[in-house]
Amino acid sequence: MRLPPLNALRAFEAAARHGSFARAADELHVTQGAVSRHVKLLEEHLDVTLFRRLPRGLEPTAAAYKLLPKVTASFDMIQQAANEVAGSRRGFKFLAPVTLANRWLMPRLARFKQRHPDIPVDFGISETIYDAFYRGDFDVAIVCYEGDQERPADLDGVLLRREILAPVCAPALLHGDPPLEKPSDLARHLLLHPFTEPYDWRKWLDAAGLLGTIDHRQGQTFSTMEMAVRAAMGGLGVAIADLHFFSDELVSGRLVVPFELAVSKNTGYYLVCRRGGFAEPQIAAFRDWLLAEVASDEKAIAPRRGVPRPAAQASS
Repeated sequence: MRLPPLNALRAFEAAARHGSFARAADELHVTQGAVSRHVKLLEEHLDVTLFRRLPRGLEPTAAAYKLLPKVTASFDMIQQAANEVAGSRRGFKFLAPVTLANRWLMPRLARFKQRHPDIPVDFGISETIYDAFYRGDFDVAIVCYEGDQERPADLDGVLLRREILAPVCAPALLHGDPPLEKPSDLARHLLLHPFTEPYDWRKWLDAAGLLGTIDHRQGQTFSTMEMAVRAAMGGLGVAIADLHFFSDELVSGRLVVPFELAVSKNTGYYLVCRRGGFAEPQIAAFRDWLLAEVASDEKAIAPRRGVPRPAAQASS
């Protein structure tokens, strides 16, 4: 059998995905009648019925369900190939998790633009990285992998960093009443937790040998790590935080790490792209810049793990 007409396949794919000729027409910038005619042409070419036309919309047949994923994958491959060919003449689209983008990446973007003014980058954020990335809307993404979770075989990736957890608080809390001089003093302070990471305090207290002494579940909970740390900066209590997200506050002194102990989680942030993507000069430049920014942060954070104290106070 000869290949079906490309326009007919495109009309079918859009109509099946949207469940509507009208919405497919809007996407393809043609009339609804044109979409209907293309689908009819494809049905005649294949000698099958692809949709049942119902008052409430379209109902794909079994043949349509069998055809759709392969047609979608084929168009994705064509789009990817076209992007790769045009890569030398354009920038790229980059996707990041919301918290990482807002807390860490956005304040640093000016430095990338200063270093690479000729590389245009379109940025996006999402709580559902995989869905947005695998639709083909983005060329590069930062993805958080847990533990030994394997990266899909069709992706290339490089580890940017692991999460580094430690207690953080306002400087005034160190010498307050009660003071915060040693890890066991946490028993007399309010622990601040993000809902999304209920086991972070447990992990740190276990490493400090205090899990049986201090109830890691006590304290105040917040919707996000950002909220918990903001409350800590205001003096409410002590939060557990990924230090990289708050490197600017640590360097400025608005936030302090009271103890030297920090623990690394199995969670890792990876920069990923489709196979061969790092060979593109623009994406390689962005990867190298991200790695340099992470290394700079680690250098800045390291001396701030454990706040220096006056000798007399440290021995009391």
